[in-house]
Amino acid sequence: MKIKQLISRIMLLGAGSLTLAACNDFLDELPDNRTELDTPDKINRLLVSAYPSCSFTRMCEIASDNCDDMGANNPNTSLLLEHNSYWMDMNEAENDSNKNTWQAYYSAIAAANTALEAIEKQGTPKELLPAKAEALLCRAYSHFCLTMLYCLPYHPEKSGEYLGVPYMEAPETTLNPVYHRDNLKEVYEKIDRDIEEALPLVSDANYAVPKYHFNRSAAYAFATRFNLYYLKWEKVVEYASEVLGSAPSTVMRDWAAVKQLAWDGSVRTLDYISVGHSFNLLMIPMVTGNGSLFNAWSNSGARFTHNYRVAKRETYRAKRPMGGPWDRWKDNCIEKVYQHPPFIWQDNDVNKIYMPKWPNQWEVTDPVTGVGIGRSTMVAFTTNETVLSRAEAYVHLKEYDKAVADLNAWIGSFYLVGQNGIESLTRERIAEVYGDPSSDRYIAEYTALEPTSRKPLHPHGFTVEAGEQEHLIQTTLFCRRIETIADGLRWGDIKRYGIVIDRFDDSAYNDDNTTGFTVAATLGEKDLRRALQLPQEVITAGLEANPRNENRPDHPFCQ
Repeated sequence: MKIKQLISRIMLLGAGSLTLAACNDFLDELPDNRTELDTPDKINRLLVSAYPSCSFTRMCEIASDNCDDMGANNPNTSLLLEHNSYWMDMNEAENDSNKNTWQAYYSAIAAANTALEAIEKQGTPKELLPAKAEALLCRAYSHFCLTMLYCLPYHPEKSGEYLGVPYMEAPETTLNPVYHRDNLKEVYEKIDRDIEEALPLVSDANYAVPKYHFNRSAAYAFATRFNLYYLKWEKVVEYASEVLGSAPSTVMRDWAAVKQLAWDGSVRTLDYISVGHSFNLLMIPMVTGNGSLFNAWSNSGARFTHNYRVAKRETYRAKRPMGGPWDRWKDNCIEKVYQHPPFIWQDNDVNKIYMPKWPNQWEVTDPVTGVGIGRSTMVAFTTNETVLSRAEAYVHLKEYDKAVADLNAWIGSFYLVGQNGIESLTRERIAEVYGDPSSDRYIAEYTALEPTSRKPLHPHGFTVEAGEQEHLIQTTLFCRRIETIADGLRWGDIKRYGIVIDRFDDSAYNDDNTTGFTVAATLGEKDLRRALQLPQEVITAGLEANPRNENRPDHPFCQ
């Protein structure tokens, strides 16, 4: 449904009036009349629109090393995906376009700010404190997602010199206002402030279906992820522990149960997003084509995808620290007895390897022509990702035994430990995997001719010591990469650890030798394209564009 006016005019930062899709009748009836927000019910209904209708996922995933180029002769692509994959400006018009994603986040922020203003006008009564918490968390979340896309990684000393995004803290009331970009340090401080104010006020009792809102566990999982990027290791541990409790292995995703479901992509993707699963912490319905892009039963986007080479050399089928067989590609089906997840793959026409995470919830708007709207649901936070965030924080705090325990909690969810060579981790085993070239468990460091999962690290704003700490970080990054494929979060790890990306052209890939390893482009550790470019409409409206190495060789990030 279409609202008649905007809640706010900030979606394209002064670039003109746009029409937004809303999720509730309240916005249709009262599009920008904040004086009418005079009851808790009206404010809570408004907060439905404080969650973004698009996601960072597609742009971050395609930009990462989780995807390769299957070659210019592959017709299953678009200019948007091509420009995205090669870190170019993205100005094409699609549902998941750069412009629509920017607009979706600022639209959500506008709704959150409108709710906060209404709550303040009512004197912030006790009964509205949970709504205030939700609004603050929604505002912080959308700004954080924007930094994942359009900003460089946080650095304690340099972020005051990095461009952030405009941090909107009140509803816009003027026509064609002038905006500026806060620096990244300021943006992170404001996100942190909003989270810290919200956490004590969160209440699950405020929602009929808590999983579609920032319930308590989702709020603390968000605080965990943010503080991981903020390099606040102690807070990561504190907040993740609020989510995981005293026995993390009991709250992980039960992949073994999923394997009992029908071998059907729709069945398994719908199970993945079920609100009945305790390990799913927050679901966000979206207008997106991710349901066809990130699956293995559709040709959609198959030129730039998580394919055979990536899976064999770096992810699902690569040599792994917990052992087990790898590179069993020729069996025509990736699901094996040694691991739980229900991978789906076709070797006929589709070289795509994904777990069923994104349901294709197509909404037909014209039954005659079949025209409709692509919809799906994003699982924004899970216990599985949260435990890996805590494991990483423990490594930085040098609490290595605790880190290994958390890694094993995740491994028990993903693999069948004790079968086909899969073993729980120990510090001794990890030292062998990454520190003993004579061992058959050893994982060699990545090169363009011999790609592996072990990539050189150039951490941004922190250090990783050679030896055990680096080995544990490599283990954690491998597990995080496997867990978050098709979630877009690998891009954040790439930025935080300065991981170089080689974009391979796999059109000539031959598994029997290395002649097919053709590097088409490289994103270096100091490449300013790690901050994706803003939509052209926003730049035209007067907002400062992200610099590039050719015009800012003196940028602090490059030094």
